[in-house]
Amino acid sequence: MVMIAPDGTYGVMLNSPVLPRDLPLFSDDLDLLSGVLDNVCKDRGFDRNTTAAESIGALLIQLYRQGVRDQGKLAALAKAYL
Repeated sequence: MVMIAPDGTYGVMLNSPVLPRDLPLFSDDLDLLSGVLDNVCKDRGFDRNTTAAESIGALLIQLYRQGVRDQGKLAALAKAYL
């Protein structure tokens, strides 16, 4: 759909909604997720530089973008994934 503004300029309006997974993560978000990942790795006894930690990090980001913001819930879900 093309929209024409009062000043004569025009642009294309998106028909699709902006989904949470499309929004950027800010430093506060990354700090929270990093802390959860550190705790999960420590509890499970593996280094953050492993493929398991990478998978858990990706899962945490996915859960966070789906609306899980509580650190305890994120950690519990990540541990259940292992």
